[in-house]
Amino acid sequence: MATIRADFDSYKIWYYSAHPYEALIYVYKEGRYVGRIVFVKDDAAIPENASNPEPSIHYPLSRFEDVVGILRQEKPLYLHLNLANKIGTLATSELEPAGEQEGV
Repeated sequence: MATIRADFDSYKIWYYSAHPYEALIYVYKEGRYVGRIVFVKDDAAIPENASNPEPSIHYPLSRFEDVVGILRQEKPLYLHLNLANKIGTLATSELEPAGEQEGV
């Protein structure tokens, strides 16, 4: 099964007006672009995830706050794209301790 994995340590966000995308997040590893997360209108068809050759993972805009929350609260992170079925993932790279945010 061919896959692409792009570990990243930083990101930039664009939240658009009058653009085909509603929002766009570029992810970087040591300052080098390694992939993107694209958000489209909730009622629009979600484009197929792709590689350009970096992974391009697509979500409806209603998932924006969820994704930004993961970017802000978790690390290390990576994007993953299965090239056969085009399933894309934003994921943590390591095991997370249970109850990590308990008492906050």
